[in-house]
Amino acid sequence: MRILINCSNLKVGGGLQVAHSFLNEISNNNEHDFHVVLSETLNKQIDQFAFLTNFSFQVYSIQPTAIKALLGNDTELTLIEKKFNPDRVFSVFGPTYWKPKAKHICGFAKPDYIYKESPFFKTLTLKESIKLKALEFLQMFSFQNHTDVIITENEDVSIRLRKKIKQPIYTVTNYFNQVFLDVTQWDNSIEIPKTDSFKFLTISANYPHKNLEILKKVISILLDKYPNFKFNFYLTVSKENFGFLPTKSKQNITFLDKISINQCPNLYSQCDFLFLPTLLECFSASYCEAMYMRKPILTSSLSFATGICKEAAVYFNPMDPENIADVIYKLATDINTQEKLINKGIEQLKVFDNSSQRAEKYLQIITSQK
Repeated sequence: MRILINCSNLKVGGGLQVAHSFLNEISNNNEHDFHVVLSETLNKQIDQFAFLTNFSFQVYSIQPTAIKALLGNDTELTLIEKKFNPDRVFSVFGPTYWKPKAKHICGFAKPDYIYKESPFFKTLTLKESIKLKALEFLQMFSFQNHTDVIITENEDVSIRLRKKIKQPIYTVTNYFNQVFLDVTQWDNSIEIPKTDSFKFLTISANYPHKNLEILKKVISILLDKYPNFKFNFYLTVSKENFGFLPTKSKQNITFLDKISINQCPNLYSQCDFLFLPTLLECFSASYCEAMYMRKPILTSSLSFATGICKEAAVYFNPMDPENIADVIYKLATDINTQEKLINKGIEQLKVFDNSSQRAEKYLQIITSQK
């Protein structure tokens, strides 16, 4: 079978991690002919020489527009499809802003269109709310009209999405990237100072729904309420992107800027906890990464988080900085609870599809469609 893998719309975030993992898992697959369209960002992370000769690659980053969302027409992708003539097109995640002629299987990871009860929506201005609704209309239109089969990362998302679209929907869970399993692939170039401070790691872009802004208040409360508590937050965003930070909080937060997948394991190994105050997710790989690296998880008490982590995390109200500060301090000073969370995390990992199983399920869904 000839399979076109479309990653032209992946620029930042978890979608890159999933695509990176999937491509590396199938790099030795000789059952099919693959043509992979890599975004410029993903191209920097993929070693094309590691793939068999039945793989071909080209680099193209699609520029989304409202017209493309409505018409599903992108000249470059259409030319690529015409030249390769695939039996199936697999877009790791949508919306794709493009409708191929071949059967189109597409991943879905748009939690803001599914979890309407999230407190995230209460944080939006009227202008932001209108803009999001317009974007939702265009992107959901693309999912509804330009795809034939949908794959989600969470069964709860699949259940909710079935109420919105008519296409067949499958669930294949997320997982940590296989780079974590091979220390020889770890990039150890980022070195965190060895101090007696508790170190909290957040691997995330600074999207509004990630709720990183709450840290400004959390740090201030921790400093006032627990003056002897030594801590530092490590964020994978730039200082400029994060915005204004109160002077007294600057020494308690470190900006690592954007990192590669290969740099993640080493960062986990140098930190003590995963801190994720997110307001919206379909499935965050950070949870699986922390479980595997034996790091206790602190995260939002919202259904997507509790459904994924179960007993492997402690939860806080993501809109209440004082509650967050109290939960952080309590866990940091409770070694027994930390050990319980670590053990629960190792058990919880068994529930998810690992990277090999995920790739196998993807291919099974792609090739089984008539």
